[in-house]
Amino acid sequence: MRRHQGLRLRAAKLAAAAAALKRQSGPHLKFGEPPFSLAFLTDAHRAPHPLLVARVLPRESAVILRDYTMRGRAGLAAQLKSVCSARGVKLIVGADMALAKRIGADGVHLPRWFSPAGPLPGAMIVTASAHDAQELKRAKELGADLALLSPAFPTGSHPDSESLGAAALKRLAAASPVPVLALGGVDETNAPMLAGPNVAGLAAIGAFLD
Repeated sequence: MRRHQGLRLRAAKLAAAAAALKRQSGPHLKFGEPPFSLAFLTDAHRAPHPLLVARVLPRESAVILRDYTMRGRAGLAAQLKSVCSARGVKLIVGADMALAKRIGADGVHLPRWFSPAGPLPGAMIVTASAHDAQELKRAKELGADLALLSPAFPTGSHPDSESLGAAALKRLAAASPVPVLALGGVDETNAPMLAGPNVAGLAAIGAFLD
């Protein structure tokens, strides 16, 4: 019970921060309403209980299933789909269009190393990872609805990667051909630093953990 309360509080704080980013984009959000403004990315090592997080996410947020090589990934995807559907949360499957279609996921996520073999399903949400202007352009060319732009700040997932920092992330977002979610070390305390044109919200892993 205490764990659920802690997770629920974390999710609520992050949802408020994501909503503020979206709201402050205001008329500068060039591409209409984004499909969601808050996303939890799975990570078997840092967040080994993704179903617990999914059960406390607010409506209209999203779970992006990564863990590309994990054993039993299809089973986890099906479980996440059941939880997300019951809560009004979108499920985005990373780098596996066949699995996304099979379980009725809401969308697919395209990491930088993944190139789809064929046309993407028109009815699905498409998100893509991006780390610079060129990858933001690629996201547009692939038909992405959102790009996850990272790393905004130093992050536990990639501790040796150089972060963009708030100024560079906002500059990239303002020029991006698709709306962006800020990813990488973002939480409710530093998210306000990222408010600006075309920053539609945030995505996180560790920030969801109590």
